[in-house]
Amino acid sequence: MRNIGILYRFELKKLFQRKMIWAALAILTVVSVSLPASQVIGKLYMSADVTGGEEQVWSHYEIVQRHRTDPAGLEGRALDTDVIQEAIAKMGIISRTTTQVYGSKNAESSVTVRQADPDEMGLTLDGYVIRGEYGDIWNTVESMVGQDAMTDELTAEDYYAAVEAARAKGYQHGGLTEDEIAWWAAQTEKIETPLTMTGYPDGGWSFLAATAYVANLFIFLFAIIALAGLFPMEQQRRTDALTQCARYGRTPLYAAKFLAGLTVSFCGALVILGSMAAACLILLGPEDAATAVQQLIAPAWGAPLTVSQLALTVCGIYLIASLVHAAFVMAVSLCTRGGTAAMAVCFGTMLLFIMVAALPLSHPRLSHLWSLLPAVLGASGFVYDPRLVHLGGYLTSYQAAPLLWLTMTLALAALAWALHRRVPNK
Repeated sequence: MRNIGILYRFELKKLFQRKMIWAALAILTVVSVSLPASQVIGKLYMSADVTGGEEQVWSHYEIVQRHRTDPAGLEGRALDTDVIQEAIAKMGIISRTTTQVYGSKNAESSVTVRQADPDEMGLTLDGYVIRGEYGDIWNTVESMVGQDAMTDELTAEDYYAAVEAARAKGYQHGGLTEDEIAWWAAQTEKIETPLTMTGYPDGGWSFLAATAYVANLFIFLFAIIALAGLFPMEQQRRTDALTQCARYGRTPLYAAKFLAGLTVSFCGALVILGSMAAACLILLGPEDAATAVQQLIAPAWGAPLTVSQLALTVCGIYLIASLVHAAFVMAVSLCTRGGTAAMAVCFGTMLLFIMVAALPLSHPRLSHLWSLLPAVLGASGFVYDPRLVHLGGYLTSYQAAPLLWLTMTLALAALAWALHRRVPNK
């Protein structure tokens, strides 16, 4: 038992022979893939009464594929006054004609509608996609300036001024110091202004960045199912007394089991996240890789990242989170000395983090620390949190989180080792 490598491979073999682990991994992988798949499943119907002609039927997959070709021709254009005014004009026409289509019953309005441009109304496939592209611009601008400001007088200067005001408000709300605000200002200067548009800003990378936190919950679930019985299994099989009386004691066995648990959790996370990412890029497309996060996802965020960089960062930190999840589950199983009890405690912990996604800002340090816990991250919008961590310089939340989690993993490993040593021989 002195050779930890042999023990490690033996423990991995035992874990991978458990059918429950494979079943859980398969189910969670299918569910994670179904998230992007749900965006292309189903059909969109427009009745003949609405179109003034034949019924139009398009699959959501067909709409997504057409969207990827950028029929509105926005690729490479600057988000300036001309584009903003185009969006306002286009959405104004759509709003008026749509009101006539769905709100009027008399023949005169019906004739007026049928004489309108079908592309402008979104009653053809290209028109529907173009409406969506300009609708994205409308929604992004409106979220900053407000609905009342969406007029012919709105300029790009007004929009970017509103973005700066929203950033400043976020810094104030987060309780940032002057030095921290200055640090963010230096980061913001790296963002190109005006933004360069991409014609397909809500593709696979954007969807992955926005929904990867759901995969984090699946990773936690997988760790619970796979590892809750790892240490209690020896007691259930009556082999704990033999292993504890071995020549070299419990240390090699504990190290092998713990490392095997971390490996299984990490591999499970890699499969879940990798499958989800592959489905996003295959079904929704990778064309939004170079899109600035500020174009659609978070207009007031100060970090100069593209959507693909953000998605890869989020996936990377959730892979690290899988180590904390595994260490936590194994420590709880040693504390409760039972697989069922460990599952109950871990499920309760997960529900607690889901229900209490954030603490009030009236307790700033505690609130920030809570937001950095691995089971909370994502649902609380941790990536866009402007609060910084002081650690030999300033670190953002998504930069500090992996360091915190690796420290937590080591602390939980030490706690689990102390609990393992206290298990009485039988």
